Amino acid sequence: MASQSGASVIAPLLFTWLQGADFYRALHREAVEMLPIGDGETWLDIGCGPGLVTRFAAERKYRAIGIDTDPQMVAAAKRIARHANSSADFQTGDFTTLPAESAQVVSAASLLAVLPDREAGLRSLWRLLHSGGTLLIIEPTNQMTSENAARAIQNGLPQKRVLGLRMWANARQGNIVHPSMYETLSTGSLRFLPLLQGLVGGWILQK
Repeated sequence: MASQSGASVIAPLLFTWLQGADFYRALHREAVEMLPIGDGETWLDIGCGPGLVTRFAAERKYRAIGIDTDPQMVAAAKRIARHANSSADFQTGDFTTLPAESAQVVSAASLLAVLPDREAGLRSLWRLLHSGGTLLIIEPTNQMTSENAARAIQNGLPQKRVLGLRMWANARQGNIVHPSMYETLSTGSLRFLPLLQGLVGGWILQK
């Protein structure tokens, strides 16, 4: 088993590698583009990792801020953003302690599944939104299986780092956030967009 310090170094490298995969970048860009182009509104990307969604939000003219509890992840995100000349900002912190109504948009990609209390985590994300704000959730669906991942690859998925999809499917098979949880929020509207041939979903919830 890797030491905790070793794991803290490996995780940013692994996620940075995965974010370089064409399929991974494409699905997250498509999800971000479900929202209108911004005009300086605050977008909080919670559990940002190396900052892919945060950078896409910044490209869409939002004041994009990525939040992660792992300082190594935040350091990697800052380094990548600097090299990409991105305006995205990154901070180390616990999103559950952030002030209520901090943003017009809040996103969480592959976050809820790793939280010890998913429903509490979802409520905390919701609390961060201004009235009329938008919550974007990106999570694998129940179609994310090893068999379906292999089929997607055979169907002509871009090959750059395509091994990442097999790894992702193996890690998330049987560990899916059930979409019915989103219906527990008092939403003005709820939209769903299938991504990556239905293996991943984008959910947009309007407060």
